[in-house]
Amino acid sequence: MKKLLIGLFLVVGLSAFSDNQVVEIKGGMDFGGKYDIDDIWFGGDAKMGLELGAEYRYKVYPGLELGGGLAYQSHKKLKNGGEGFNSVPVYATVKYSFDTGDVKPYLKTDLGYSFNNNDYNNGFYYGAGVGVSFNNFNAELMYKENKSKYSSFLWDGNINYKRVTLGFGYNIPF
Repeated sequence: MKKLLIGLFLVVGLSAFSDNQVVEIKGGMDFGGKYDIDDIWFGGDAKMGLELGAEYRYKVYPGLELGGGLAYQSHKKLKNGGEGFNSVPVYATVKYSFDTGDVKPYLKTDLGYSFNNNDYNNGFYYGAGVGVSFNNFNAELMYKENKSKYSSFLWDGNINYKRVTLGFGYNIPF
């Protein structure tokens, strides 16, 4: 994980002398997250999951931004009393904004790797959704999934956390 973070900061540092860059500080919440455990659905006990993160994006073409991000995601607990897991995904992101004036709708996708806690294996992370930007403020609705596996002497299988997230962010251009 250290090598991946060092690489991410190196890329951000090397591109610091370019124009058309933005860092977005963001947060979000999910209200209906569910654990998918080998085709058996378990809802969460907590009222909502939370997410805090930051993204760096570079405008490569009018409306098209490419970049990377890092977040902390606090997921719900399992209904059966199990602990579940929290995640720290490191991901690449693509954002396409439509130039419609002051209010700009956009499409966005994330693709990366999720580092999970509580003895759950790390795994694939992805998200896709829509949003709107106005005066450097963003609001977005995204479907996200963190994949994982769990192995013990009692049970061995896949456990994935799926949800729709409502997120808010602020762009810091430089």
